[in-house]
Amino acid sequence: MSTFHTLETGNRGLSASQASLSTTGQNIANANTKGYSRQQVNTSSSASLEVWTNQGSGQLGTGVSIDSVMRVRDRFLDQQYRGHTAEFAEWQTKSEALGNVETILGEPGDNGLNASMGRLWSAWQDLASDPSNSAVQAVVKERAQAFADVAKTIDRSMGDLTAELKERTTAAEKEAQTLISRIEELNKNIMRTGPQANNLRDERDAAVDELSQLMDIKVTEKTDGSYAIALASNNQPVKAGEPLDPETAGGKLGGLAEAAATVTSYRENIKAAVTEFAEANGNVFENTAPGELSLAKDAKLELPKGLDEDVKKVQADFRSLVSGLGAEAQSAGYAVSTQQQLMVSTENRRQSVAGVSLDEEMSNLVKFQHAYNAAARLVSTTDEMLDTIINRMAAR
Repeated sequence: MSTFHTLETGNRGLSASQASLSTTGQNIANANTKGYSRQQVNTSSSASLEVWTNQGSGQLGTGVSIDSVMRVRDRFLDQQYRGHTAEFAEWQTKSEALGNVETILGEPGDNGLNASMGRLWSAWQDLASDPSNSAVQAVVKERAQAFADVAKTIDRSMGDLTAELKERTTAAEKEAQTLISRIEELNKNIMRTGPQANNLRDERDAAVDELSQLMDIKVTEKTDGSYAIALASNNQPVKAGEPLDPETAGGKLGGLAEAAATVTSYRENIKAAVTEFAEANGNVFENTAPGELSLAKDAKLELPKGLDEDVKKVQADFRSLVSGLGAEAQSAGYAVSTQQQLMVSTENRRQSVAGVSLDEEMSNLVKFQHAYNAAARLVSTTDEMLDTIINRMAAR
């Protein structure tokens, strides 16, 4: 066995320890970098040399080899986190929309539609007791106009909310397309660079995390290192430039689609209640559609037949609608809270794997420093041996 063999073994130990120290330094430097994944050096025993001994053939170690510098990630936790993120974004979007509808209706309250119907009905009852009283007639007209104003305000606000949801959907689709294009570009760069393109992979995972807020996706890594992305709902591949269907996308896009449908449904039900109530009031109103509801110019203030029963029915139906809205909003709020807890819990578990622990890195720093010093000592000792052989052994 050559003394130079021991020198090479020590040199390999130095290289491995130096690489581990450099990687530890990289981890410490990026401890607070968002999206950074902890890296580690993977090593293995280098190929052995075959030697002959008194017992026959044997193997002599040659030190250590650096196999790779890889990120530490858990794909299962990544997928779980993205699923919870999509669910949270979807429920949060729906909860916000339902809350906006509740705010628009303002029920229960003195300025809401139900209170306005009650005040008009009360004025009708007063007029029935004194039909010729001009002051009471004026109150009926005033409260009828107030009801029309409330109905038009609600309908206009519901229309504005629908338009806002449409604009947000368009913006979310554009953002999703940008992220999908970015992920495909990173796929190409990673395939060119190879399996150890750690920074590019971190950038790609960050983009996928953002996309998972907009859509409920499933990610599969191919053998060439690229990501194949599909919708979780139907396994439809997601590719840049191809149209997205918010109704099947899940995530924020899915939440916006469901919110738009929900707002439209409530708007139509409110319209029906307003129209039914307006028509029950005889000839007081014209253009009984909520958005165009107005007081008739030459209205004859005669108490309509059956108004009492009609008003009670409309008010009961409207209260049922408001009650259903409240229950739906409360349920959505609970879902938001649950999904947020799951998302945060999974992210904490994910960070325990991929995140940088300064305590652990400082411990590794000491460990690799001692390994480096030991390898350096081996090289120094071998050098002294060589010096003895070359310079101090006299020929005899």
